Amino acid sequence: MPKASPIITSFDGGELSPLIGGRVDLAKFANGCYLLENFLPLVQGPARRRGGTRYVVSVKDSTLRTWLIRFQVAERLTYMIEFGHLYARFYANRGQLMDGGVPVEIATPYTFWDLTDVDGTCRLRVTQSNDVLYIFHRRHQTRKLSRTGATTFSLDPVNFQNGPFQDLNKDEGVTITATGETGTVTLNASAPVFQASDVGSLFYLEQQDLSAVKPWVVHAKIDVGDLRRVDSRVYVCTQVGPPPGVDPPPPLTGNVTPTHTEGRAWDGDGVDVADDGPDRGPIGVEWEYLHSGWGIVRITGFTDSQTVTADVVSRLPGAITATATNKWARALFSGAEGWAEHGVFWRNRLVVARDRTIALSVNGDFENFAAKEADEVTPDSAIRETLNARQLNRIMWLAESENLIIGTNGDEWLVGPIQATQALGPSNIRAERRTRYGSKGIVPIEIGSRLLFVQASGRKLRDFEYNYTVDDYVSNDTTKLADHVSAGHASETLSNGIDMLELDTTGIVDMACQQEPYSIIWAARGDGQLIAQTYDREIERSDVYGWHRHPMVNGFVECVETMPSPDGTRDDLWMVVRREVDGQTVRYVEIMQPELGLAEPQNEAFYVDCGLTYRGAPATTISGLEHLEGQEVAVLVDGAAHPRRTVQDGAITLQVPGSLVHAGIPQVCAIEPMELNAGSADGTAQGKTKRITNVVIRFWRSLGGKAGPADPISRPAGAGLQVLSLRKPSDPMNQPVPLFSGDFEIPWDSGYERQARMRYENDQPLPVTILAIMPILHVQDDR
Repeated sequence: MPKASPIITSFDGGELSPLIGGRVDLAKFANGCYLLENFLPLVQGPARRRGGTRYVVSVKDSTLRTWLIRFQVAERLTYMIEFGHLYARFYANRGQLMDGGVPVEIATPYTFWDLTDVDGTCRLRVTQSNDVLYIFHRRHQTRKLSRTGATTFSLDPVNFQNGPFQDLNKDEGVTITATGETGTVTLNASAPVFQASDVGSLFYLEQQDLSAVKPWVVHAKIDVGDLRRVDSRVYVCTQVGPPPGVDPPPPLTGNVTPTHTEGRAWDGDGVDVADDGPDRGPIGVEWEYLHSGWGIVRITGFTDSQTVTADVVSRLPGAITATATNKWARALFSGAEGWAEHGVFWRNRLVVARDRTIALSVNGDFENFAAKEADEVTPDSAIRETLNARQLNRIMWLAESENLIIGTNGDEWLVGPIQATQALGPSNIRAERRTRYGSKGIVPIEIGSRLLFVQASGRKLRDFEYNYTVDDYVSNDTTKLADHVSAGHASETLSNGIDMLELDTTGIVDMACQQEPYSIIWAARGDGQLIAQTYDREIERSDVYGWHRHPMVNGFVECVETMPSPDGTRDDLWMVVRREVDGQTVRYVEIMQPELGLAEPQNEAFYVDCGLTYRGAPATTISGLEHLEGQEVAVLVDGAAHPRRTVQDGAITLQVPGSLVHAGIPQVCAIEPMELNAGSADGTAQGKTKRITNVVIRFWRSLGGKAGPADPISRPAGAGLQVLSLRKPSDPMNQPVPLFSGDFEIPWDSGYERQARMRYENDQPLPVTILAIMPILHVQDDR
């Protein structure tokens, strides 16, 4: 009977799909797991227990779903924003931002219906420029959030200037006239054009033709008040030179063609030239620029579908007041058509989008969408581009990179300059489809040169990057070896007492990236389970994309977000977690705590969920746990695991006094490596009868736990496991067992079986890091 002593040195393959159970030929099979719960597979190889979650505060209204969004206002100052029904609250320094003992809060226009889509994703989109956060929503005018003081914020509508606009009206029979050129005017349409929801939006009007104004020419007779045009620019004469005598000849235009597009300028010196002929007066007059054949108004009042009042933003051509024009255009974003739904800053422009159309602001002027300067389109002018797709796919997200990357619900696009050596502009831009997977409405994550987005079904997380070998962008499914991890589904009905929202959530509904200390993508699944992927891929150096699950006792994770810790050494994971406490549904803001540090004392180990910490004089009664009323909690007292307690009247009573106590909902970590494929003398060990006789687990700064066989056929998971006693004879009694680092051998209580799988689990609030597992295996080759 062959004997083998294999070693499992790495767990960075993460939890693998049950469908991978026979693929011993895959490289990731050897370092993958059947089960990996509440463990973090690190890029160095070990499996490390995740930290617990610390309770921060209940959301304002626990009956309604809320969302967390990060807002960084300075290098070392970041806020977390809680967006709920018609309000926003703020968090900083791992706590709620208060002013005079009251939570800092501002009113918002976003109802609970606005915040959450029917697929369970967040409907708000944000992008940031310096210390201003722009907020986008299809149902609401774009707004910007600004920090005005240490505890004060303002949320103001963004009134885009000079556009963007839709295409010009194509129905020549639908015309519009205006009652004036400046100030407040009335627009009258020949057919139903306007809606009440147009109030507040821009409207573009262009004169029908250029026949109303004569062109400017050299040495033409002119007088104050006369209009002339150069190309489509229209000027009015505001001053002429002094008359040369008693019976002066009329003034004449000069020989300097007017080119200015604001203010006034002379086309000559306005001086009479002696002896230049009997009919010539002063040559040169002053011209004031009026318009370039078009103008813009902002609608302020709705009378009916053919009549509105408006304030002139950019002077209207006089021809429109006398002759109706069919050259008009509605705003691209408005209450009637829908507001901008997405936004991002790219190449010194603000890019906004809705449906299949994107608009880019004037270069360096983020709220100005002028498509031309007077009558000239320049490289800096605003740009509008519509994705020319075969299907009417809708834009789901925007991401800035060297190119602008766009994800729709049917495909992925790149937008960039046609000529890379020239400035991006209206005549140097192209939009090209690259892949056809489709996206869910979740903002993607950028790690290095890769962008990771959730596919339309919510079941796949794909990366997207440029591949030099094929000279194109490619996308890979990072869930193909763990397709079960993202498969959660749930249905839910939300109600504010008036309106109801029916959610049908499948797969991933939210995600965030933690870059420090590990590169981990965290995600909330439709059924409330927290999942994650350790992601570290560097060409010829690392190829880690291991999935892991983090189920919580009595915890339904609804959203995730990250922000730098107060000291800047790590990224904190923030969550909104729904729980059932004392017979009520509650929603708590919680922060995942760091794992025990390299040199931290073990009494700082925080491995409970929704927990709190007591520090002070030794005490046996620990209060302040009202948020866990009626819950059984795990307790760590001065570094030692304490028997569980049930919270009554917001407090627990300890067996012994403690000065540093962590208490919270128990967290269970568990790991089951893939089936061993060693020990056979003739081919594979798979399918052959085998027996594990001993197992050595190499720990680092760990305590507690149980281990044993994990054959799901012969016994349920967790049954028959042996408690690991890591106390050494030299360890003093009546003190917490010190953290253990080294090899621990476990006599294996197992007979001969087909699969011979191993399991380790720990339900105590103690740190665990597994560096390696070394079993001794006997295989019967004759079956």
